[in-house]
Amino acid sequence: MRILSLFFGHDANCTLLEDGEPVVVLEKERLSRIKHDKGFIDTEPILETYGWKSDSIDMIVISPWIKTTLDGRLYQWDLKGPTYEENPAYKQDGWIGPVEYRYSKHRIKLFDRWYDCFAVDHHLAHVAGALFTAPFEDAGLLTADGGGDYKMCALAYGSGNKIHGIEYGWGFEGPGRMQLNIGRTWASIGEYNFGMKRLEGAGKLMGLASYGTPREEIIDTLKQQMLYHPFSPFPRDASGNLKVTRLDPKSEFAQDVCASLQKLTTDLYLEAAARMQSWRPSKRLVLTGGCSMNCIANTAVHKSGLYEDTWVPAQPHDGGISLGQALFVWHHVLDRPRVPKAWSPYLGTDVGDISTDVIADIIRFLGKGKSVGLCYGRAESGPRALGHRSILLDPRIVDGKKRLNNHVKHREWYRPFAPMVLGQGDVPSKYMSYVVPVNAKQVPAVTHVDGTTRPQIVDAEDDPFILKLLTAWRDKTGCNVILNTSFNCQEPLVDTIEQARATWKRTALDVLVTPRGIELDKTGPYELHSEADCANASLCASSR
Repeated sequence: MRILSLFFGHDANCTLLEDGEPVVVLEKERLSRIKHDKGFIDTEPILETYGWKSDSIDMIVISPWIKTTLDGRLYQWDLKGPTYEENPAYKQDGWIGPVEYRYSKHRIKLFDRWYDCFAVDHHLAHVAGALFTAPFEDAGLLTADGGGDYKMCALAYGSGNKIHGIEYGWGFEGPGRMQLNIGRTWASIGEYNFGMKRLEGAGKLMGLASYGTPREEIIDTLKQQMLYHPFSPFPRDASGNLKVTRLDPKSEFAQDVCASLQKLTTDLYLEAAARMQSWRPSKRLVLTGGCSMNCIANTAVHKSGLYEDTWVPAQPHDGGISLGQALFVWHHVLDRPRVPKAWSPYLGTDVGDISTDVIADIIRFLGKGKSVGLCYGRAESGPRALGHRSILLDPRIVDGKKRLNNHVKHREWYRPFAPMVLGQGDVPSKYMSYVVPVNAKQVPAVTHVDGTTRPQIVDAEDDPFILKLLTAWRDKTGCNVILNTSFNCQEPLVDTIEQARATWKRTALDVLVTPRGIELDKTGPYELHSEADCANASLCASSR
């Protein structure tokens, strides 16, 4: 059975699912090169690329919500039959019940044909995608983001191939009270107080939070903001005055606002995890939704003792909605069985395999202090670079963080870098979703100001090339860590070799490694270098 699943909100994405296995999961931004791109995706070229024809599709799965495209066009679904949105309880705050009230069956016209179709609720898609890609047979499910289908957070429980029930609102329902909205509060403060793009502020402010100190009066104000004014800037005097006030990231007050926001978010996650345990007791908890990209909150829940184990999927943000929708229909609706496993995150565009022969060259470059852009295989599906579209650097370089921020990534001074780590850890951080303490003297380039880092833990079950690279690096240096950051520069993650080359050429990134070979000289025409050439080639002076 072939299922085409579509999500046209921000971080628009599509999934091709065949007999329960993903053929591809693609975010629109990787194709359009516009961060968090939204609205209609032209899927006909995608179908053609993967050998699908419109008449070979058995079912379409959608989210009824559609964002207007950047050029102002609004796409409309051509559906037969009322959606779940017409259920009388649809907008009710604090609604609890079976998930059958949160999806609906239709006929849909697409590609000038009519198909069977299911429409799936936003947070139901989040929790389904989280459970059905996790290594757990059963788990409590926690989701929070800036909002979807009029809901900002939910708790659910799933086992086997079913989601058994869902509760919206984390208990903050009641007359005259808005839902708790963590995601939009982070986004609004980032946009209005710090001048950041709306969907990029939260990730940046999480890094700044570690420089500040939580303050109770700020936390109290932020909680009121989450309940009543999530679209507003933080009131500078904490008195309820909602005028826009620009905050300087270098100021103590700005850092304390971020630290307080982080503390409140962590506390709310712990409260929700405890609420989930009291509602549907379980040994395991899966955290998802855009807010579950908050590694500090995830780690606090993991170490709280409330659960024996936790998990965060590779695609907790809205970029994973189409996958969650498709898996919900495949497993829950069609009753297809599931084998619990941790899914591979490499579900995107394939640029070809790479020979392990280049590992010796990569290690030599890293040992000389050079930054290496690595682009091979299938792109990561999700917001984190996990080795296939990554920039690598020796984590022992004292000024490595400053060098990458200033000359390669061109981003804020307070943004930390994460490592790929060989071995096991006390957190299940396959996808850089948790934090661990590290020794700043040993790996300063990946140590944040609070003494932690956000690892991608690699073991024997993971990508063979990355495993061999880390093993060879450890054997050569005695260090089992390599700095790993997204291969991009103020743009979406590079998707193709051509995009990787373009980013390499316009930044101070030293070396490019792809299935086509190793490149060092940015001034001349495209040229592949042998191992001997790599050892002696001079780097492009103009990139400094």
